[in-house]
Amino acid sequence: MNELILDVESFWRFFYVGLMRRHDKKRIGFEYSWRHPEYDRERLRRILMTHTTYGYNSLSYDLPLIWYSLEEHVTPDMIKRASDGIIKGRIRWWDVEDFLGIRIPYEVKQRHIDLIEPQPNAIAGLKVLNGRTHAPQMQDLPLDPDTVPTDYEADELIAYNMGPDLDGPDRLIDALAEPLELRRALGHAYGKNFMSKSDSQIGEAIVKSRVEYLSGDRVLRADVKPGTTFRYPVPEFMKFETPQLQTILDRVRNTDFIVNAEGKVDLPKWLLDAQPVIGSSTYSMGIGGLHSIESNRAVHSTETHVLLDADVASMYPAIILMLGLYPKALGQKFLEVYKEIKEERLIAKKKAAEIKKKLKATPDDAKLKAELDVEQTRDKGLKISLNGCFGKLGSRYSVLYAPHLLLSVTLTGQLSLLMLIERAELAGIPVVSGNTDGVVFQCPRDKQAGIAANRLKPSTLAAVCDQWERDTGMDLEFNEYKAIYNQSVNSYFAIKADGGHKRKGPWAVPWNSHPDDHDPRGQLMKNPQTTICSDAALARIKDGTPVADTIRNCRDIRQFVTVIKATGGATWRGEYLGKVVRFYYGIGGDAIFKATPNASTGNFPKVPKSDGAIECMRLPDSFPDDIDYDRYIREAEEMLTDLGFYGPKIAPPKPIRVTKANRQLVFDWMSAA
Repeated sequence: MNELILDVESFWRFFYVGLMRRHDKKRIGFEYSWRHPEYDRERLRRILMTHTTYGYNSLSYDLPLIWYSLEEHVTPDMIKRASDGIIKGRIRWWDVEDFLGIRIPYEVKQRHIDLIEPQPNAIAGLKVLNGRTHAPQMQDLPLDPDTVPTDYEADELIAYNMGPDLDGPDRLIDALAEPLELRRALGHAYGKNFMSKSDSQIGEAIVKSRVEYLSGDRVLRADVKPGTTFRYPVPEFMKFETPQLQTILDRVRNTDFIVNAEGKVDLPKWLLDAQPVIGSSTYSMGIGGLHSIESNRAVHSTETHVLLDADVASMYPAIILMLGLYPKALGQKFLEVYKEIKEERLIAKKKAAEIKKKLKATPDDAKLKAELDVEQTRDKGLKISLNGCFGKLGSRYSVLYAPHLLLSVTLTGQLSLLMLIERAELAGIPVVSGNTDGVVFQCPRDKQAGIAANRLKPSTLAAVCDQWERDTGMDLEFNEYKAIYNQSVNSYFAIKADGGHKRKGPWAVPWNSHPDDHDPRGQLMKNPQTTICSDAALARIKDGTPVADTIRNCRDIRQFVTVIKATGGATWRGEYLGKVVRFYYGIGGDAIFKATPNASTGNFPKVPKSDGAIECMRLPDSFPDDIDYDRYIREAEEMLTDLGFYGPKIAPPKPIRVTKANRQLVFDWMSAA
């Protein structure tokens, strides 16, 4: 009950601290300005000392500024100078107290929760997240930060602070309910405070503490200098049968990889351009994984062939253990700890599955539910530890930093998938898609025998996959699809054999309540963009429902809006909207334009996709009567076309260009016609 959200505004001659109590939304503010020189420092200090507080990017900014403001000699202008120094100097949270010359009490920092890291996209600003969580009102800071506010403008700032700036973190806490609860449980288990940590930071902290406990030594980050050169040690199991893949493997084996100035390792251009062709599919390689090249294509299970999706379970952690890779800073104890964590996770996952089966017979058993919560928390927490460690291999600020290992893991993953694809194709089993950690087979029905508990029954395909698993040490999990519709390899609709579905890419709708879609974490990763069109396209594919019916029957404005970041701000009909804009397409709508003109032309660029827009910075109380339904119907139909639902696109014929060489031929053809 003692939970508060805090936010500050800092201007010349004006400083304001807004607080909102979470359970009843009661708000109070502390103004320190020319008009309110009395500043109740003692009350504010007492509140901070006795409450759990939340903020966004607040360990680096809001909380230190508040504590700085509690110094008796500090004035609003001194706070403003400090604010500018933090922002323009990009002062990190671990340096900000030294910068300000303060010491925030340990217990205050321990109780404070900064939401910027627990949310899955740390580079997203709070305004963007407001759009992604469908904030009732989206608003920019109403004044330029260097303004000296008037009386009226100071009141505007207070209204802004006490409204959108406190409501935004409140909605974000709700969206992060599960990740935050997981952090509490992990913190209790490990005796650490993980509340303001990202998944990868948690993984690093858990592994580091375990290694230090086993070794008795403190772990320090390894120094890998730019320009460091190394070669990829090809695993012994890595073998190909076709000349093109053998050539690629030989070149990879003999390539010198170099750590660049940013501490990363780029793949050589020749490898990015290689694009091997296996069967009827072409594949591209990159630091982000293997991808097949496909577009505007629908593939169906038929009487003769069945679509089977095969995903590698925990691919990157499996590769790390299989190859025995460990960061230099942690030594071989890392592998001991990493293997232990993986085994603990498998035990927790198995126990959770067993408890779920028991709960089907006794769904109201409170003891079983509590046991399930414990095991699921362990499973998710240990998964964070495993995957977080892989992500930190590429961070030069981490004790796990090892760019050569990151490259080894990603290259091994891509080459291993190519090995699986080659073996399947040579066995007469086409692969129609490959993507990072999985493939989709278009398997002849006489070469498969179905799936039992996500494993293949004995068959030709099962023999190929089983041998691959033995060779690589990785495990595959299988699903059957009725059809897959691709705009591209990373943008598709897959219809499952059991009637479920999977949407990936820009047309995924994590806000949808359907269990195959709903994903609170996914909601924070992308901007909503006319999600009703994706729902309409899916209904057309699955049920044959005309897209117009789905769109015209919807009365949720949130499914019609588009949210776009407009760098520098944007205007609509001369009215400034903000740096993140929200709109829907309406009858008589107008384009949204950037607020800053092009430096060379002086023209105001148009915000992408905004033709025919009606601004929607505040969600309306009732459904608008000016929705341009035809626009949404066209967009849904274009989506179906791009997905290959209506068949391959037919390119329009190119106009014939009359030249001296073909002039007579063209004239003769026209005369004959």
